Amino acid sequence: MKENDLYRELLATENRAPRPAGPGRPRPVTDYAALVRKATWRQTWDPAARAAGQVRDVSGSIWSDAIERCLAENGAAFIPKMAEPIFIDRPIVLRSGNRLIAHPEAEIRLVIGKAGTCMVRNAGIVYSQARPVGMCAGADTGIVIEGGIWSDQKNEGRGRGGAFDQAGSMPGSNAVFLLHNVSSIAVRNVLFRDCSPYAIQLGNAADFLVENIAFDETADGIHIEGPSARGIIRRISGKTNDDAVALNAWDWDNSSITFGPITDVLVEDVETPPGYTWSEIRLLPGTKIFPGGGTIDCDIRRCVFRNIRGIHTFKLYDQPNVCKPEQDFADPIGKMSDLFFSDIVADGIRKDDYYDKSSDAVFDVCADIEGLSIRNVRFNYAPGEGGMAPYLVSVGPKALTWKSETMPGDGWFEVFNPNANPVVTGLAVSDIRVPAPGRPGAFQACDDIAGLIHERRLELNPDFPRTMPRGGTGRGRVISPAIG
Repeated sequence: MKENDLYRELLATENRAPRPAGPGRPRPVTDYAALVRKATWRQTWDPAARAAGQVRDVSGSIWSDAIERCLAENGAAFIPKMAEPIFIDRPIVLRSGNRLIAHPEAEIRLVIGKAGTCMVRNAGIVYSQARPVGMCAGADTGIVIEGGIWSDQKNEGRGRGGAFDQAGSMPGSNAVFLLHNVSSIAVRNVLFRDCSPYAIQLGNAADFLVENIAFDETADGIHIEGPSARGIIRRISGKTNDDAVALNAWDWDNSSITFGPITDVLVEDVETPPGYTWSEIRLLPGTKIFPGGGTIDCDIRRCVFRNIRGIHTFKLYDQPNVCKPEQDFADPIGKMSDLFFSDIVADGIRKDDYYDKSSDAVFDVCADIEGLSIRNVRFNYAPGEGGMAPYLVSVGPKALTWKSETMPGDGWFEVFNPNANPVVTGLAVSDIRVPAPGRPGAFQACDDIAGLIHERRLELNPDFPRTMPRGGTGRGRVISPAIG
């Protein structure tokens, strides 16, 4: 498969997503101001300081009823810029054909209740953690969300919010915008500020467009989960506290509400802060084992990543559920194919500053891959110098051993899968540039690309637990790479 041919196919997804809102705005929610409630409540989150502090009284206007009525009567709603932030006390629920448009400077905040819920969700979500889901069966279609500055106020500093409802009836929902069982959907021009969960959790989805999204201290960015097909994610920027973009076909049961393959996705024009811990992108395939013993292959196929800046690690590796690694894991490890990465500026991070001491490459791989193309990469650091990762691509198992009092036995557990044996075939690498010695700001072609490709092999640590990690028995293989 040729990269440019697939790229053109993926661009056509835009034609199947709803068009941007035109100059004629929907009816403003201010027409329903009679339904607005004034309220006073107590919270610890201080939006001015952007931190949790002392418990204090907060007064504001609750617009949930007004927005809900506006959508019900008009199929669309416009939230204008107001003198003060507006508040909602429950998720805004969107149905097929609904448009929710906000002025770019309109601030919408969530009133914290017994549980931090999502702020926007669609009506037809199907929860399917126990079995494969029928992709887009009865899906909500034609939904548009545009504009606004959205905040769940960090869920009062109480950890991850983003629940489906106050009762927490869908474990695994963790988002400001929870969009599941949807097709032909577009989310544009949104700023997420001080949010505790994923900004967007989108899955069981087809023909989706997510563009012009900014993060300002948000836990996670754009989280796509399987099954999903035909999507564009582009012009993404800002600071998250986990992956800026994640394609998680397989995932932990406390992080996802469905599982399945992800295919035909374009990710382009992503920029994150250089040298920052969480400037990462994740691809997580696997084999999901359901409680009754059934399985589904959660492969990732036919994806293009272009024009990526600031990312230090593309995480393409297996990772069991850190909360219960012996119960929730992929077996066998995941498979990916036809992945294309190009126009990458790699901004490294020193190993001493990174939580994952086993990471040793820009592309950190522990999955079976058939067809991985990496071209036009510029290192903003000299690989292997100053504590930076020495490789462009490293394939193999990873060992990181932690201890927890909640784990059985001696409490030690593996964060990753140290006994995995991943194989990469069809690896093609070309046009790699590194800093030119003695010429600050200048770059030159790498004269030893093969030296930037590594096969990891683990051994058990005979000195464990006096020294870490425990190690493992797995090894990675790269079969006949093509070096350009």
